[in-house]
Amino acid sequence: MRYTHITPSKYTNSLGRQVYDVSDSVNILSVKIVSSDLGFPLKVYGTVIARDYLDFKCVYLFRRRREDYQLINSEDQSLILTGPTRGLVLLDRIYFEVDLKIKDDQGKKDQELSKGLCVIDGVLMGGEEHGHVGCEDLDSRLSTVEVKFAVVKLSVQAALEIKILKGDFYGEITACTSSIQDRLVLHDSKAGGITSV
Repeated sequence: MRYTHITPSKYTNSLGRQVYDVSDSVNILSVKIVSSDLGFPLKVYGTVIARDYLDFKCVYLFRRRREDYQLINSEDQSLILTGPTRGLVLLDRIYFEVDLKIKDDQGKKDQELSKGLCVIDGVLMGGEEHGHVGCEDLDSRLSTVEVKFAVVKLSVQAALEIKILKGDFYGEITACTSSIQDRLVLHDSKAGGITSV
């Protein structure tokens, strides 16, 4: 697989006057297994990646190896997202490739939970004046995966850094835009201290 070389802080250190282009973008709010023919809990591993118009290379949203599975207890629980590592541009289509498996501890072969592709079509959404929240579902043999996203009109990408200067941090760090109040979870200490986005 080819991975994106475009990072969120790529253009932060240049000097002088800069001209910025703004375009529509997509914030990924959550990825959930909203139905499972196998019931719950599920030990989930695999990948969810996005590809956009900028370079069509892999931008990971979720990536876990078999030995580092995530336990999903219900359809209300989201996958712990570790990306995207940069903004997703909505000039054309954004493709989401899902390849999720279920770890089996009883000596059986692991099962494919969800494999397929879903698409957000930026051309169809281009005429809308305001940002909005939407969902794309991927129905597969054993499950339905929901990708919930927010379209942000005329956006610019921002990189932020949070430093804990002393001690441990327990809690949740979220972000949102002024036009769309659905929050992105950047960090949740209840989720094992994994950085979300």
